[in-house]
Amino acid sequence: MDLLEYPLSRSPVVRTRDPETMRNALFTVYGATGFAVAKPADFEGVANYLLLSKIGLGFCGYGAKTVVEFPEGDFARLQIGLKGKAGVILGSTATIPVNEQQPGITPPGQPTTIVFEPGFEQLILRIKTGALENALTTLLGAKPRGSLVFDPTAPPKPPTAQLLRELIMFLANQLNSMAAQLPKSMLQELEQALIVSFLSAHRHNFTELLESSATEPAPLVVRLAEEYVEANWARAITIEELASQTNTSIRSLYAAFKKYRGYSPMRFAKTVRLRRARQM
Repeated sequence: MDLLEYPLSRSPVVRTRDPETMRNALFTVYGATGFAVAKPADFEGVANYLLLSKIGLGFCGYGAKTVVEFPEGDFARLQIGLKGKAGVILGSTATIPVNEQQPGITPPGQPTTIVFEPGFEQLILRIKTGALENALTTLLGAKPRGSLVFDPTAPPKPPTAQLLRELIMFLANQLNSMAAQLPKSMLQELEQALIVSFLSAHRHNFTELLESSATEPAPLVVRLAEEYVEANWARAITIEELASQTNTSIRSLYAAFKKYRGYSPMRFAKTVRLRRARQM
């Protein structure tokens, strides 16, 4: 396959038939601590990786059975299978399969062993722990008590999990195209959408709080949000920022806009930017 046909090929890390070269890349770029290949003569590996402000997005594929060990990390890892199959071993738990139908999640602070079967290809999403905690605080409207703990054995929740996969695929495709350079403001909004979708799609100890009904704020919150957008239309505005400025949660802010305006706060922000652009 031509190198440019791989996802994220414009952010290459390594493509090699030498296991030692791949080992070095995994240790230095991805922080791996263990690497083994069943049949070195059959080995072929490719890895691409792009680090954004809050997330990392990568691709890897292996032509021979490969085992990689990772230590505890200050991020959550999501593996989206594109071809073939793999298995994730977390501590003493049973192997969690990863394939085209089933993603695999590694919680923050969890050492991991990943067994890649021959021909396996995947997209990898890494989200920093701090970014997850900040988004959760904004969604709930207050900083939750205790650390965020994911359940990697729980199946992802449709249709949010499908939306998350589509967002990851969309971003990877856009970042792979020289003709479609995304502006910084759009990248920031896509990062935030990925983080919120990740929290919604995968079960953790605050899932029930997120799924409980939001308390609807007064119309004043809508007006405050609209005034803030109008005053700051020339720069990127995130839903987190709007919720913070109006002293409410994201879900409550969305509920208020839906009831009193019939559209989302980010739709309003986009409309304002387009209107101001036309005026200029």
